[in-house]
Amino acid sequence: MSFKNNFMRGLLFVIPIAVTIWSCNLIIGLVDQWLGQTMTWAVSAFLPPQVEQMPGFQATLSVISLLLLCMVLLGLGKIASYRMGKEGMSLVDHLFIHIPGVNAIYRSTQKMVEAFGDGGAGSFKRCVYLRFPSTHYTLGFVTKEAREAETGRKLLIVFVPTGPNPTGGFTQIVAEQDTIASDISPEEGLKIVISMGVLAGGTMPRLS
Repeated sequence: MSFKNNFMRGLLFVIPIAVTIWSCNLIIGLVDQWLGQTMTWAVSAFLPPQVEQMPGFQATLSVISLLLLCMVLLGLGKIASYRMGKEGMSLVDHLFIHIPGVNAIYRSTQKMVEAFGDGGAGSFKRCVYLRFPSTHYTLGFVTKEAREAETGRKLLIVFVPTGPNPTGGFTQIVAEQDTIASDISPEEGLKIVISMGVLAGGTMPRLS
């Protein structure tokens, strides 16, 4: 039992580190593909050829490309805060929306970014418990409230995310009376989903 516990502790310690390193390598690799050739051309044009032969040149180039991308994103964010920048973003938005085939991908990605861009909590009104997919309860995020046309019954549009990636999930339309109110904030709910329940509290409301 001691061997098993120690192994699991070691595994749980290593997994976050491994995932972080893998994610960083993936991001640096993508940035290097996008900006690496441009940076290599710039080095060849303005610096002596011996520079490319120096040890660690490619690694340094990848880091510089990543920093350059961060600076570009910061610059775009700053420009977007001004009126001219907002008009430019609206123009780009209008362009992509009117391209057949591309508009569906663009709108879907845009909606996802809007939903999760500020930590995801801004688009969610509150958290509730509901039966999904069958008899067991799960945590859902209320995105909108509506009324049933004939009866006036209050309906909730609830997004049920899949952990640990909350950007995927299922959208359910349920009667409010079929849900159980939760005192969990949307921010806390997202933490629970991303951590696969590890960060859930020690007490739960009665769900029956």
